Amino acid sequence: MSTKSRTGPRPNADGWKYDRKLPLLHRIFTLFNILPPNQEEAFKADPKSRMPAFSEWNQLAFPLPLAFVPFLARYYYYHNVSHEMPSSMVTWLFLFAYIVFVGLLSIQQYNGFVRKYGYLDANSGRDTVPYELMPKVAFEIFAASSLRTLVIVLGCYDPKEPPSLSFWLPLQLFMLTLTEDFTYYWLHRLCHEAESCWHIHRLHHTTKHPTTMLLGYADDFQEFIDLVGSPMISWTMCPLGFDATVVWLFMLNYVQLGGHCGARLHLGSILTGPYLRPFGLELVVEDHDLHHRHGWKDAYNYGKQTRFWDSLYGTAGDRVEGFDQNLDWSMSLRP
Repeated sequence: MSTKSRTGPRPNADGWKYDRKLPLLHRIFTLFNILPPNQEEAFKADPKSRMPAFSEWNQLAFPLPLAFVPFLARYYYYHNVSHEMPSSMVTWLFLFAYIVFVGLLSIQQYNGFVRKYGYLDANSGRDTVPYELMPKVAFEIFAASSLRTLVIVLGCYDPKEPPSLSFWLPLQLFMLTLTEDFTYYWLHRLCHEAESCWHIHRLHHTTKHPTTMLLGYADDFQEFIDLVGSPMISWTMCPLGFDATVVWLFMLNYVQLGGHCGARLHLGSILTGPYLRPFGLELVVEDHDLHHRHGWKDAYNYGKQTRFWDSLYGTAGDRVEGFDQNLDWSMSLRP
């Protein structure tokens, strides 16, 4: 995870993906069709046209069933195989493999949205991944998938504890997400307003128009804080059981990938939007996309799950394409 690379993310840096002879790593990414569409592959959206808008309930059909698979697998095992659940190592390996699988499906879905609906700020180039940056991007995906699942297993997994979820799960997920967003908001804002902290965040801001593959493109220390630090601090402030935390993690990953996809869609956070939309405090794709177009002391929209803290502390910015009068709620959501 070196902080330096020969070239950074930039528009039209992905021409290498059309080569027939590629190293194995590069070939895997092209095979799974998870590289972000470039400007030529995406729908050419008119920035002045109305933006398709979808409620959080409309979006849940994809990530919600996937997020419950680990709980259902544990429930079946406990009631039909053994009351002694698998070891921590086996559980971690399963979660690690499954979160990679769900992540690939999520990226493919967001890429499908881009191909159908286009990118925000379509007149500007959307950043793609250079050939020489692929090892770093691949390692970031591995680190995110392995570390987040490992921390959950080490922190709250007990093989002797039966699987369980509370009737209050939706509210629990909302409260943990709001807490995590509070932690992230202040750490993120500090990186923009304190010169001593900006140097650990500036690499992430070299991409002005991000895509899903660049979610973890950052300095070593920021990667660790984003992957482990902020969620772990938040969980200690608002602890949940193992099964609820796993559901939260899968939903959180889906939202965070969406926040960097750049799709010209009004998509709210599925973890907080249903509660905050009546108050105009929901976070949508454009909010974080706008944040990336600014740098040190020139940014706004520091939250990553809500606009609650930005609105409370006066750092929320106006939307350029997805303002209320420009939204079209008449369409159905599908790639």
